[in-house]
Amino acid sequence: MKRLLAALLLAAVVSHADARRVEAVMFASLDHDATGPVTLRGIMLLPPRATPPGGFPAIVALHGCAGMYATRAGREGELAERLALRADPWLRDGYAVLFPDSFGARGAREICTIRHGERTITAARRRLDALGALAYLVSRPDIARERIALVGWSHGGSAALQAANAEDAAVAQFLDLPRAPPFFRAVVAFYPGCAAPLRASDRYRPGAPTRIYIGELDDWTPAATCVALGAAMARRGGDLLVTTYPDSYHAFDSPAGSVVRRLDVPNGVHPGEGVHVGPNPAARKAANASVRAFLRERLRRDDVEARR
Repeated sequence: MKRLLAALLLAAVVSHADARRVEAVMFASLDHDATGPVTLRGIMLLPPRATPPGGFPAIVALHGCAGMYATRAGREGELAERLALRADPWLRDGYAVLFPDSFGARGAREICTIRHGERTITAARRRLDALGALAYLVSRPDIARERIALVGWSHGGSAALQAANAEDAAVAQFLDLPRAPPFFRAVVAFYPGCAAPLRASDRYRPGAPTRIYIGELDDWTPAATCVALGAAMARRGGDLLVTTYPDSYHAFDSPAGSVVRRLDVPNGVHPGEGVHVGPNPAARKAANASVRAFLRERLRRDDVEARR
């Protein structure tokens, strides 16, 4: 395991040495298996500058069903470029970014091609990974413990929504610990599945301001369900806002490529007929600008200090 971590760290450092500092890390999820707490690997990205007084504000970033790592031969241990490119603006803004690997410790590399009913790695299990990541970041002296956000894409977005639920028993128990860390200051979910929070009704209440970004043409995780969740939260006074983008499919914020139809995905609005995935540059630009503004607002040092 130590040799593997060293290899991951070396590959990441060589690939991105000019843009970021990279650490391979390990920490415990709140999830358990037959042997005890699930130990996760992760990749920690840090801005290439000195640690500021009080530490870096940070983001826990939850990958989607395709997993966290590159697929190109010889680069399997590196962070996928699609995720590294998404993190770069946050690093320039001065945030540390932690990518937890929810799949490796559970024997999977991707779950996109697995039917929902056959998946053992669920968004509900991954919410426990997000909480473990929060506890880990709070333990680091180079991180501002009260200035941590949670961001997820697709399956990771679904996990982020569930990790944000202050009415969830595991989340409530975590927050009631004698030395519980401060909760996430902000939650962002890109094109998540919103069915579970919507079904939960008044048993769903985000413990932090939450924003959802999704394409109106999404035929993998439909926008209508998230819009309904946003309306339900508005009626109950919850701080959860949904932004939809016309002419946009799943993964509309992809930093490269074009829209393709994936026939290997058995889930979606029309099971067995595939799903559309790919970027809409205008929507990507608008959503990224909105997210960066939201994070700046929620993770400002003066804002956190004013709330103490």
